[in-house]
Amino acid sequence: MSPTSLFMSALIGYEPIVDRQRNALAMRVSVSPGGPEVNMAALYREFTGQRAGEGGTIALRSSAPIDEELLTIEPSPTLWIEVPGAMMDADEGRALAAKLHEAGFPLMLGGRPERPLTPDLVPAFRMSIIHVDADRRLQQPLLQAMQAQAQAKRSIPHVNDGVRTIAMMEKCFERGAVAVVGWPTEDALQHVGGENGNPNYTTIVDMMSMIDRNEDPVAMEKVIRRDAALAYKLLRYINSPGFGLSVEVQSFRHAVMMLGYGRLKRWCALLLATACRDSNLRPAMVASFRRGVFLEHLIGAGQDEQLRDEVFILGVLSLLDKLLKRPFAELFRNLHVPERVHETLVERRGPYMPYLKVIESIENGPDPQLPSRLDDCVMSLGQCNQAVLRALTAPDLISA
Repeated sequence: MSPTSLFMSALIGYEPIVDRQRNALAMRVSVSPGGPEVNMAALYREFTGQRAGEGGTIALRSSAPIDEELLTIEPSPTLWIEVPGAMMDADEGRALAAKLHEAGFPLMLGGRPERPLTPDLVPAFRMSIIHVDADRRLQQPLLQAMQAQAQAKRSIPHVNDGVRTIAMMEKCFERGAVAVVGWPTEDALQHVGGENGNPNYTTIVDMMSMIDRNEDPVAMEKVIRRDAALAYKLLRYINSPGFGLSVEVQSFRHAVMMLGYGRLKRWCALLLATACRDSNLRPAMVASFRRGVFLEHLIGAGQDEQLRDEVFILGVLSLLDKLLKRPFAELFRNLHVPERVHETLVERRGPYMPYLKVIESIENGPDPQLPSRLDDCVMSLGQCNQAVLRALTAPDLISA
């Protein structure tokens, strides 16, 4: 699966649409096309063709024009289109939105149109996306906002965009949002809600230490059996379609025989990053897994397997400070990680630091700084976008 010329110069960014249960309802993918000749129909075709995995719903957002060429394409229930609010200010735009809805395209409304929607057009949109800076309810006292919400005759569920903190996410939900868009993790270290930390931390750290020492699989199996749910989750990860094993692994000893210690450590790292029980941090867990997949594919299939495992672990652990609410320097006193991973996450320097900056650009993109950051990695936009597509279409292990 390789990107076409359409993706050779496009800037891509992604962020989750997080529902009230803190699950990723969809991944909003923003595309800044590389040329004026690219329309939404071309992007829709490309994403439809590339989505060979089971990565969940994608909500496609772009400055590329939306026109009637879309009507020549078979719509996908897992590929939504974000329609700019300004498009609804013209009669032609409204007529096209009605046709797209009738044809079966899932639509979202991005921003408020100047003209109110007519009742017959309201059902065309699954949700309306409003930036936090433009939502008056977020500036009002809670009681006043709730009263206004009860009196309003809003028939399109609204979603708040631009959410960067847990506190803002909770405020949006209090004021009636059905979902938020963004990575609400900036205040995770200060957030006191939910369960603090990871109850499985000690067991997983013990496992990873034993793997480093090449200890006997029988002894390691005794450790993992301390927590039956954890053992089940590890085997579920290993047997997932994304791992590609032809034989089902039925025990920890079998896993060691099939995979070897090096490959097994990456899945223990994923366990560490996804066993947090604070529901507010589920978006960070989603990001951790996608980061690992992205970095592994950015490095490329031709690289040494140990190197690919190492950058996967880097991506998966890169938000561990937020997930466990402890700084990396403290976490890594007991948890042994590869030297280059330690250098990147604790000291923010070293040979892997440029790769981490790339994924940070993508999660906050489309970012104009991305091409220069890729130059630091000696990577092209085409290679980067291929890795993004792989990350977006990887089987979703977190929500499964």
